[in-house]
Amino acid sequence: MTETRKKSPSRSLANSSGIHAEIDAGVCGFKTTVEADPDGPRSIHLTIESDCAQIQKAAPSLTEIDMLEESKAGVGRGRVYYELAQCVKHVTCPVASGVLKAAEAAAGLALPRDVSIRLTKSE
Repeated sequence: MTETRKKSPSRSLANSSGIHAEIDAGVCGFKTTVEADPDGPRSIHLTIESDCAQIQKAAPSLTEIDMLEESKAGVGRGRVYYELAQCVKHVTCPVASGVLKAAEAAAGLALPRDVSIRLTKSE
């Protein structure tokens, strides 16, 4: 009897490709786009464009990241969170998470799937 195993997302650069992410930050109305492209076995090249002046200020410091280091850093840590925290004043801004999700998929460490947070008033 042969065992059937689920395939995990490919972790090889050969199977990785660029990822485009659109981030709607919510009530502020600002939109951010991220282009994440593999640039070596661990390096991800980022292009971040945003309507938000705070994100615009941080973007030049986030053109290249080491996705393995980001993955090991833990939630709310690592270079992406650090650089954005220097400029972004809103603690619940979802842009850092969106940048990392795009970079993770571009690195072949996750499948490119949408994520969402839906907020409604409780009754």
